[in-house]
Amino acid sequence: MVVKALGTHYFENNNFPLNICRVDRKDAISHEFDLTEVEHFHDFTELIFIIKGKGVQIIEQQEYIVSAGDVFVLQGNQKHYFKDAQGIEIVNIMFSQDKQFSMISEEIKKLDGYKALFILESQYRAQHHFKNKLHLDRSELAKLEFIINSMINEQTDKYTGYEHLLKNKLEELIILLSRQYSNLEATEAKSLVRLSRVVDYLESNFEQKIYLDNLAEIAFMSPRNFQRVFKKAVGVSPSVYLMQIRLQKSRKLLRNTDMGIANIATDCGFSDSNYFIKCFKKEYKTTPVKFRLRYR
Repeated sequence: MVVKALGTHYFENNNFPLNICRVDRKDAISHEFDLTEVEHFHDFTELIFIIKGKGVQIIEQQEYIVSAGDVFVLQGNQKHYFKDAQGIEIVNIMFSQDKQFSMISEEIKKLDGYKALFILESQYRAQHHFKNKLHLDRSELAKLEFIINSMINEQTDKYTGYEHLLKNKLEELIILLSRQYSNLEATEAKSLVRLSRVVDYLESNFEQKIYLDNLAEIAFMSPRNFQRVFKKAVGVSPSVYLMQIRLQKSRKLLRNTDMGIANIATDCGFSDSNYFIKCFKKEYKTTPVKFRLRYR
């Protein structure tokens, strides 16, 4: 039976959704609601660091032989567990990616390595049994382990301002991991880093006319290969992904501003308001005006 792990079980403070847990069966180190060897998924993001030893981890029914230095990012909908955790020491860093309580700043989310490791790889792994993994050498692992241990101490002691220190240290970890991922030599990892630049470009320029050839150039791929790789990694074509961004931006403007429908259409990259309304209704089964009325 697959179990859903709830953030409310792990986060002491819902306004500060972050928790660091160490698991070491050899030294009988565990924590409440420990699901290490139980197949589960969750409603938060989890960073898994293999600190010592070797074992077997199952992600979406695929086996991964893991050892000290391996790092995995698991998003909420990925089913996973350790088939063999008896000989390894693991540190889990669990945190929310919810927009209301996101622990990661928007600047860090724009890093190529961040998008590749935290967004694209998890999708790619779930859909295509991606075998690549981020592995740190001894010196890199030692640097991150020092940060992790200081986080555990801060979480335990809870001295004044510990939340700010924990958030800063989490972001430091993520920056270092993003750098490491950007430097991977694996072909698929390099492709994901290149695609992350395309995703960032789309999110930053969605209101403009965007051409396939330009996106392929950013990814250093031919247009045909770019379309194939993008859809395989992201799950939809570049044009569909761009439409999703534009519609999401339009929803935000409809909820939070009094802008007219025509102006929203223009600001979100639609050629005219009629086309915008048609696309919005197709996606959300309602018109922009009716959608806005829900928030008035």
